[in-house]
Amino acid sequence: MSYLLKTITRKLLTRPLTTSPILKSCRPTKYQPQSLVKLKKLQAQYQCEDGRPIWLKAGIFDRVLYSSTILGCCTGVMMVLSTIYENAKPPSWKTATC
Repeated sequence: MSYLLKTITRKLLTRPLTTSPILKSCRPTKYQPQSLVKLKKLQAQYQCEDGRPIWLKAGIFDRVLYSSTILGCCTGVMMVLSTIYENAKPPSWKTATC
């Protein structure tokens, strides 16, 4: 009886190092070889020598994302330069005295 009580008490009072979802995700599954095949295909796509930079190898979505980022950066730089130019004028230039 005391062995059973010790076992139950030990199980209730000790905290496991990990939780069960993490343990379940670490176990090998029957779908693991398929994901490994997909990963190898993706690695081959990114490692091929086709002259494109790595940030454009995923297709049209990467090109659109890259172009919109460059356009947004250029627009931001132009707006900053415009603001600096407007604020650099002396006050006499800003008001029409005539």
